[in-house]
Amino acid sequence: MRTWNAIPTLLVALAPLAAGQNVTLLPDIGVAQAEYHDAVDAWLHNDRDLEKDLLTGEKEQMRRRVKKAAALRDDVMVKKGAYLDLIVLRLRETRAHLAPANASEIPATEFKKDLEAQQARMLTDQERLNDLLKEIPEGDEYFMVRRALEAERTSLINLQNTVALRIHSLDNLEKSQDAIRGSLGGATEVQKLDEILKVWEEERAAAIRQRATWAGLYKTMEQAINDRSGPLKKGAAASSKSKPAAGERKPPASAAAAPVVAPSAGNATGLAGAWVYRSQPGAWSGYGEPESVALELHRDGALLRGTYTARLPVAGGVNAVQLSLAGPWSAGSTVRLHWTSQTPVAEGEMECKLASDGRLFVERIQSRDSYIPLGMEVLFRR
Repeated sequence: MRTWNAIPTLLVALAPLAAGQNVTLLPDIGVAQAEYHDAVDAWLHNDRDLEKDLLTGEKEQMRRRVKKAAALRDDVMVKKGAYLDLIVLRLRETRAHLAPANASEIPATEFKKDLEAQQARMLTDQERLNDLLKEIPEGDEYFMVRRALEAERTSLINLQNTVALRIHSLDNLEKSQDAIRGSLGGATEVQKLDEILKVWEEERAAAIRQRATWAGLYKTMEQAINDRSGPLKKGAAASSKSKPAAGERKPPASAAAAPVVAPSAGNATGLAGAWVYRSQPGAWSGYGEPESVALELHRDGALLRGTYTARLPVAGGVNAVQLSLAGPWSAGSTVRLHWTSQTPVAEGEMECKLASDGRLFVERIQSRDSYIPLGMEVLFRR
């Protein structure tokens, strides 16, 4: 029954083709956005224990898991690029439609400058004619010359008055157009759209860079699998430590354990731990001072992972934010982490800098959702 009901709809769809017409299927931004979000969701829920098992699982199995995660993440970046391409294309089309309307705005300032230059030349010519009239001798033989010069001077005066009136009109027009622009926040529709377009173009360029970054991250994970030794059998490590070889002397108790060396501020391991925000002058930047911030970081083999929980002020109030962080481990005091959020579904970049005095500067340098604003906080160890 459903097949028969679908036939009329199918015939209507095929009618343009039967008539020899070209049918263009326009891509849909909503569909592209849904595909992008589905890809993010598939990646987020694929293999939650990948990093935890990276250095302990069976090598070949871990390679397969890393390759699958890398493929899912690359699919995310491809779909994100397609989604951003459609947004940029739509904004450019909208701008092209708006441009003719805004182009009709009269360039009052340019016209006024031209008329003021003409007015200056007219005043110079008028002064020159006045000087000539003073130099012409009295007498009937100079009557016609004087009359022609006076007529020319009168014409210049009238023309100069007309130019002055036009300059005054352009002044009024310029003020009116300024008022219109002021009602739009100081910019025309095209100018506002250009600013929005620039933001999305930068976002698209960042997505291209991030695709390569994620690919490099998973390559690093594969390399970490290749470089490590095979997984230890259960109890092997314990037995090898508890049973000394024949003839081997047992070390003294004082030397049984090596001293634990605290990580230095110049090492990324020093970022590991729990961090919190404490309100003080100059400890934040952004829309407003955060109500609370808690950051936890730990190293997982070749990765630095963590969670960021905060209550951040925005234009509509305060948003509760919870982000998952991940990025390549680095030996420096500065690391760049990629964050993801499940509510709402969003992602971005975060930079963490460990200062020599032990403070941690955390900055959200990229955010693809207005719910999670850009900003910076100074955190202290809990």
